[in-house]
Amino acid sequence: MRSRFQLKHVTEFLKYLEEQMQIIEPVIGVMQNAVEKSKIWIEDKNDNPSITYSELCQELDSATSAMLDAALHIISENKETLDVDAATPSFYQSTTKTTGTEKRDWTESTNQITKQVEHTDEVLSRLEQIETAISSLQDVYDKSTDDISEIKQWRDNFVTEQSDMGVNIEQLTKKQKQNFKNLRKQMSEQDNKVKELNKEIEILKEKETKSNKTLDKLSLDMTEYENNLHKINKAMQDHTNKADNITQEAKRHSDLIASLQDENYKILVKTSTQFEKLQSKHSVMYKILQQRLMPIDKLIQIFNQNFETREENLNTLFELEHTISKLSNDFHLIESRVRQRYACHVELDDRTPVSAGLIISTFRELREYNGQHFNHTTGKFVSPHNGLYLVCVTLNKSKDNYIVVNVMAGGRWCMSIEVKYAYTSAAGSVIVDMKKGQELYLEVSHADQGATLSYLSSFSIVSL
Repeated sequence: MRSRFQLKHVTEFLKYLEEQMQIIEPVIGVMQNAVEKSKIWIEDKNDNPSITYSELCQELDSATSAMLDAALHIISENKETLDVDAATPSFYQSTTKTTGTEKRDWTESTNQITKQVEHTDEVLSRLEQIETAISSLQDVYDKSTDDISEIKQWRDNFVTEQSDMGVNIEQLTKKQKQNFKNLRKQMSEQDNKVKELNKEIEILKEKETKSNKTLDKLSLDMTEYENNLHKINKAMQDHTNKADNITQEAKRHSDLIASLQDENYKILVKTSTQFEKLQSKHSVMYKILQQRLMPIDKLIQIFNQNFETREENLNTLFELEHTISKLSNDFHLIESRVRQRYACHVELDDRTPVSAGLIISTFRELREYNGQHFNHTTGKFVSPHNGLYLVCVTLNKSKDNYIVVNVMAGGRWCMSIEVKYAYTSAAGSVIVDMKKGQELYLEVSHADQGATLSYLSSFSIVSL
């Protein structure tokens, strides 16, 4: 168990420390409050802080004064304790003069004094710690003072910058007003431009109206051209039907001539057979007469009769031969006309460039029937025989250019086809009388710059 003296001594010191803590705790609260307000004031960058600079200085001064008062109070109390402890040696000295009979009491007193000395050492160490805390608090106070002066400098700089910003704002306001004036001027110029554009749009609308009227008129012309083309196609169909009828008639005559030739050949064979029989009979009769010694006059008479009959047969045979030769000539004429029917169809290449004076010679496809008389390189057709030829031409273009193409035969102009607008076609046909060896071709008489013909352009040549 602990001794009563030790318990009493510890209880006294505990009571002393509790009293000192009760004194120091309010001071620590005030100091913490001042420190927190200082941090808030430093971190707050708004124009309306929660505490002013003067209020913050008062808080810091009051906290510092409270800290110093508490420290002085503690030091004064510790000095009284030290003075009490300093009187202990005299007591110790007086105690040492006691008799030997009180030796035990003296030993106990000595132990108590030793404990009091140890307690005094603890108090001194505590005072040193307090002095250290006070010096640190003094350093904090000095640092806070420096921070406050620095904050004051920052505030002065801020006020200066704020005044500079006011000047800059005024300058910016002037510039903004000038910019607004320039913007109004530009807007007025833009309004004038818009008015001019509206005028141009009205002019373009009028031109568009005129163009629509022109297109309506051209559509009527196109309708008329289509009707004429329909008539031409109908006439071409009629010519084709007539040509087919002529071909059938020629075939019928050819069949008739062939049958007549067969009959003529049969008659010739029959007549030759009969003549040979007559000759054989004549030789037999002659031999018989010679054998029977018939009179010469009778033989001559029989021979003359046979000769007259033979002459009649020969005359009949000659007439048949003449008829056959005449029919043969007609057959050869008809056969030559049928065999000499020629046709070709030529399609132009896509985007064929054309210029004035050019002979069209760029083709995508060429088809010929009953002969090869069209030169693919030069673009010229050479007539294989005398006769009539039907020429049909169709022109188509994808660009809005003006093109005129002439049909030339034997150096003579026969027909012109012109196409004016993009994605339109123009067609025409003509019958040309040509001699054998004459040339027929398509020559461009007029073409705008960069004009081209599309692959839908073509022409056909048919002999009649």
